[in-house]
Amino acid sequence: MNFKFGVRGHDMVDKKTTIEALCSTIKSLDLHYIQLVMNKALQNSEYSKENLLHIKKVIEDNNLHICMLGAYFNPVHPDHLVVEKGIDNFKALLGVQNMMNAPYVGSETGSYNGSPWIYVPKNQTEEGYQESKGVFASLVKEAERVNGSIAIEPAWGHVMFNVKTLKRLVDELNSKTVHVTIDLYNLLYEGNFENRDEIFHEALSTFKDEVKIIHLKDASIVDGKMIQLAPGEGDFHYDYMLKEISNYCPEAYLVFEGVKLDKIGKSYSYLRKIAELI
Repeated sequence: MNFKFGVRGHDMVDKKTTIEALCSTIKSLDLHYIQLVMNKALQNSEYSKENLLHIKKVIEDNNLHICMLGAYFNPVHPDHLVVEKGIDNFKALLGVQNMMNAPYVGSETGSYNGSPWIYVPKNQTEEGYQESKGVFASLVKEAERVNGSIAIEPAWGHVMFNVKTLKRLVDELNSKTVHVTIDLYNLLYEGNFENRDEIFHEALSTFKDEVKIIHLKDASIVDGKMIQLAPGEGDFHYDYMLKEISNYCPEAYLVFEGVKLDKIGKSYSYLRKIAELI
């Protein structure tokens, strides 16, 4: 099966670079989709019309496509100025996503830890749910106003910490602008790692083709701790996972996340071999 493989732009560089250099690197890997976080990947990340149209043109001239504009921020950060800055950036990207032919603007749902975004008990409370929901409700209103689309990603350590809480959020937001990003690694911790296949199935069977982005990682339990690895290096069952994707959301973009340039070739080859059998 022909899956839509892509990569996070800033994983392909050691420091911020030009859009020309970034696209050249991604094209050389035979990947076709970019999850672009401009202020992490590019030297010039200004949102001026001139710069954004230049970025779009270079991407398209290299036969590449943006699959998501990353606007990841912490909606429940204890510093409200940080939250407001994240909201403003997200809304700014909603305003330009159509001009850039970017189908989604994405974020996670936050942690009361502030930074880093890790588990604290308050995350998994009704108060946390309602606060995060309130932020996304404002983003949905803006997305509906500008004809934009949002992709929301759950994570065990965050406020929307499992499939059920994210499903509740999506149902209560009740908007055609809202879609889903699934990252199996982010839904796991040491206590549920053995149930990873069941959790992946739950996510995809719950949201089906509303899953628009799937992040590609791998993991193992080492000395009692879950560690992130590149696909093919850990204990994820990608033969099973790719079949599930083909059944439930075959049009989703499959984006390598946290996989650096020195590992991407081997991981991509590994997944393509599995994909050829589906």
